[in-house]
Amino acid sequence: MFKKIIVGFSVLVLVLFVVAALQPSSYTVQRAISIQAPPEKVIPLISDFSQWPRWSPWANISAGHMEVLRQTPSNISVKLQFAGENAAPSMMEFWVQPQDGGTTVRWSMNGETDFTGKIMNMIISMDRALGPAFESGLAKMKAVAEK
Repeated sequence: MFKKIIVGFSVLVLVLFVVAALQPSSYTVQRAISIQAPPEKVIPLISDFSQWPRWSPWANISAGHMEVLRQTPSNISVKLQFAGENAAPSMMEFWVQPQDGGTTVRWSMNGETDFTGKIMNMIISMDRALGPAFESGLAKMKAVAEK
């Protein structure tokens, strides 16, 4: 009986590892919002990190180091290096497009998923984990920009 339990448990663990290994090796989370303010008022909220505490959903969390890699009139690329020796960087992109007297802001983040992340993805996807934070941050950005 004990042997059957051990074999059954081993098969279950093996199946878990196989399913985890088949999970995607990268993730992308994306959200957008319309803001009734010109791009000139929105862009500094994104490109100037000293403005992030006014809208960022992670304002009080030290996640690591951020760096603006590229900025054009319609796109800001930010590298986010999470704290920790082996943490892989994530890329955030902000697209800022004038639209109907206001601005549409699209925020995305993508990165690589290690094996632990693949196991976590089986429990809750990165989109479900980070999406609400993106929505909250964009809503705060909208409130700040529309003042």
